[in-house]
Amino acid sequence: LEITQEQGSAPDRVVLGVAVEERATGELQVSGGYSSEEGLIGSLSIRQRNFRGLGQELRSSISYSGYSKSVELGFTEPALFDRNIAVGFDLYRRDYSSYYTFEDERQDTYQQVSTGGQLRAGLPLNEHVSLALRYGLVFDDVSLDETLYYTTNEDGVSACDPILAGRYLCDAIGSRLTSSVGYSLLYSTLNNSVRPSRGERVLFSQDFAGLGGDTKYLRTRISADKYWQPFGQFIFSLHAEGGAILGLGGAGDADVRLTDRFFLGSPQLRGFDIRGVGPRVQRIPYLTDEDGNVSLSSDRSEYTEDSIGGRYYYLGRAELEIPLGRGARDLGLRPSIFADIGALWGVATPTLYDLPPDSEGLLRPQLDSEGLRQCITGAGVISSLPADAETCPTGSTLVTYQVTNPFREFLVGNSPRPRLSIGIGVNWNSPFGPFRIDVAHALLAAEGDDTKLFTFNIGTAF
Repeated sequence: LEITQEQGSAPDRVVLGVAVEERATGELQVSGGYSSEEGLIGSLSIRQRNFRGLGQELRSSISYSGYSKSVELGFTEPALFDRNIAVGFDLYRRDYSSYYTFEDERQDTYQQVSTGGQLRAGLPLNEHVSLALRYGLVFDDVSLDETLYYTTNEDGVSACDPILAGRYLCDAIGSRLTSSVGYSLLYSTLNNSVRPSRGERVLFSQDFAGLGGDTKYLRTRISADKYWQPFGQFIFSLHAEGGAILGLGGAGDADVRLTDRFFLGSPQLRGFDIRGVGPRVQRIPYLTDEDGNVSLSSDRSEYTEDSIGGRYYYLGRAELEIPLGRGARDLGLRPSIFADIGALWGVATPTLYDLPPDSEGLLRPQLDSEGLRQCITGAGVISSLPADAETCPTGSTLVTYQVTNPFREFLVGNSPRPRLSIGIGVNWNSPFGPFRIDVAHALLAAEGDDTKLFTFNIGTAF
């Protein structure tokens, strides 16, 4: 508040005025960090909260990690027609790599590129309840590394080989368009949306895909959180959530596509690796001893495992944040103890292979430079088989090669039986940025689950 006397005015006349300093509305943030799960992480974002001087928000971002890359653009009008209704849109391109293995070099199974956008609107229904509406249109392209999972068939066409990749992955390959509409209802009485210590929050959402496009499903999710301070500065919180996705494609497509399913593991369920819980196809090699006896390997480091997601899941968490002395608080240290519980299940059993040694299913025809099959006589003479011929001439056999080693596949982990872990964690607002470390031990696990004792994340903005 400023009080001034105007020049030439009477001594008893003053002018009251308010000095207003305009605050910057633009924001540029560069973030970097490292995760034990995704390796190096980096992002660049630009946001303008008063676009065109109308209070509108325009933002764009680029992010990168060892297994995902994305570019996004968003716009929000906070007061449509001067009413308390927010509307906006998002455009994006996201590249993902599915990366579940266990002690094996098979780091990437399939790659998914999603290009799409979303229209959204939100409005408060009362002091604590708000409604959000959305419409999304996404084009997905799923692919596999052709050098690892493709072979050339008798017609000279290179295609995904289910013996190399698994039928469940070959079926996921291709492009599809998803057109979906959805809504979310939010109830919240939290005292702080970033770091709450009191209140509760409940979110219910549904998305229906099938307004045109190639995908049809109904996805439902619900989550609830409760925070309170039982005594002193201790903060106790409970979290529960669950979801279900129902395929609506009819008898020929009753199951849900691999890329639309739920996945569960770290960081949601600590004590387990990324996608470390739930249905997975386990491929176990056959071994032959010196006496010719055939058996399945018991060394899990030789197994190949792929998480194939589930149609139902639940997740629960109880956590107690422990206050420290003033010195530790000044350093930004916030330790906690926690217990996590959850499960993922509900997929139809995919086609599973059992190919012991000498199985014909392991063999593929050896093609010549023109893509024709070849035949070999007892004398070792090799000749190409005409394309219209079905079998080799009498006295010769088809030239083949073994595409992979003998193996047998099993579906494991497809159970609603709870997985349980307990542990301790520490949040630290370090000079390098937010740092989180968790040490968790899995008390209950199912066959095939991939446990993990230690995880951490660190990042900063500069």
